[in-house]
Amino acid sequence: MRQSSPERLAWPPALRPLAAAAAVAALAVLLLIGPPLAARAAAAPAAPQQISHALLHKLLYEEPNAQLQALGNLSDHEGSLSRIFLSPAHRRAAGQQLEQWMAAAGMRTWTDALANVHGLAAAADPSAPQILVGSHYDTVHDGGKYDGALGIIAGIAAVKALLVEAALAKGLLSTAQLEQAVAAAGAGQLLNLSQLLPAGDAKAQQLLATPVHVVAFSDEEGVRFQSTFLGSRAVAGSLDEGMLEAADVEGITVRQALNQAGFDPSPAARRGAAMQREQLQAYVEVHLEQGPVLEAAGRRLGAVAAIAGQSRLLAEIQGEQGHAGTVPMRSRRDPLAAAAEIMGQLERLCNGGGHSQPTNPELSSDGSLVCTVGAMSIWPGASNVIPGATNFTIDVRSRWDGNRKRVLQELERSMQSVCQRRGLSCRLHLKNEAAAVEADPGVVQRLAEAAAEAEPLVQQLLAHHASSDRSPAPAGTCSAGGAGFDSAGACQAAAEGSSRASGSSRGSGSSKSSGTSSDPAPVLVSGAGHDAMVFADVTRMSMLFVRCRGGISHSPQEHVAPDDVAAATAALHRYLRREALLPKS
Repeated sequence: MRQSSPERLAWPPALRPLAAAAAVAALAVLLLIGPPLAARAAAAPAAPQQISHALLHKLLYEEPNAQLQALGNLSDHEGSLSRIFLSPAHRRAAGQQLEQWMAAAGMRTWTDALANVHGLAAAADPSAPQILVGSHYDTVHDGGKYDGALGIIAGIAAVKALLVEAALAKGLLSTAQLEQAVAAAGAGQLLNLSQLLPAGDAKAQQLLATPVHVVAFSDEEGVRFQSTFLGSRAVAGSLDEGMLEAADVEGITVRQALNQAGFDPSPAARRGAAMQREQLQAYVEVHLEQGPVLEAAGRRLGAVAAIAGQSRLLAEIQGEQGHAGTVPMRSRRDPLAAAAEIMGQLERLCNGGGHSQPTNPELSSDGSLVCTVGAMSIWPGASNVIPGATNFTIDVRSRWDGNRKRVLQELERSMQSVCQRRGLSCRLHLKNEAAAVEADPGVVQRLAEAAAEAEPLVQQLLAHHASSDRSPAPAGTCSAGGAGFDSAGACQAAAEGSSRASGSSRGSGSSKSSGTSSDPAPVLVSGAGHDAMVFADVTRMSMLFVRCRGGISHSPQEHVAPDDVAAATAALHRYLRREALLPKS
């Protein structure tokens, strides 16, 4: 059956001219106002894109933890971690790992005359003072994988996340592009930001309001040449010519070692490595605490208000060697017994040993004061011989230089008194001394606040990690690839994360043990020396300490939980976000 068509509405003959005129007028109005409306719609700013939780987890949790494991596998000795200044492993760490990771984070990279590895995230104003983020990539013999390395890796990861956020806000990247890049790289692989933000793109090099400069310092520990802070001194412009003449046990000087490794230690090259005061806005360093305070307080992070000054001394005592069975006690001139008495007095002077009454009430309130006898030699060192001589090292540290010097004065008086009473001769040699340095109060406060402000993000990262741990692991998650990732590093990081998620790791449970807090981070004093000390005379500085298991460091047992690595990285990202990110336009 044929369906009927709807009837057309027809204009009466008398009104058809008016209808035609109305149509022409309507078309003219559309032509006049249509394009501007369309243009305004096209020009309307899109809502700024946000980094997904999954991508933040990758940038601030997965990558830094995997990189720490990978770097920890680069050693000159199988079975232990030793990466000494200019050793083969030290050079591989610089060129095959750190520089590639910095480049993949979107930074311009180079290595200077003292083997420091640099990565720069530039700003719209290339002459603007820079925020310097640094730590060292050398280790002690048989050391831990977090000392120094944690600060470098956290810096790289925080800058990478910062540049991703800035690129999204400026429309240079989309979340879809990032997700595609992550998927293309594969599980467990490094997101290479340099492929998404080419170095030749001027806009990609002007994402920040303040330049952020990450530096991996070549030598902080001073193991090879017994001369600490070679790398950071070069950048701070305080590397003396004489320091290049320090020699290792084989007689090779710093200058010769640099030449042999292909570096140029000439005055001109060193001037090129040095940064001037006007080039720096601040220096910040993330570092494991190397002590038990944060763990005991149940806090992940702490800001550093000062680095203690220190004095290193050698005490020498000369006595009279004799037979252990034939010399009466009252006739002995025993230097070892005198040394034991002096050590006990030193311990009490520094408020140790459980004594209820301090030797010096003026020193009793100084909680930063510590005194240590760390090495001792006895001559001839036989069980049936009264020693003829002994010497021992003394290490005195305090935030307050006046207290440290007061200890040295009282130690000298005490030592001379003991030796005179016992008929001995003794001398005290000052081997090394460094004044205490105060951190900038403003930087300390902002780091403490950043740690608290990052806590919601940290909880998101941990929740995402826990949910991903409960999901079946994709094939090849621990495979090697990317810029220096290796299977051992990735697998170990994943295993630690799985242990934490299942509740078997130390620290799961109460908020005290987990470190969760919305309060500003506690403020600490560092008893150990750090690269940050070198920059105290050049720019404003502070540090962010990260708790470590048992307070252990300089040991294979050194450990920072993956969750705490992520917390430190997130806090540094938050600090840099406030200090360096351009306002969204």
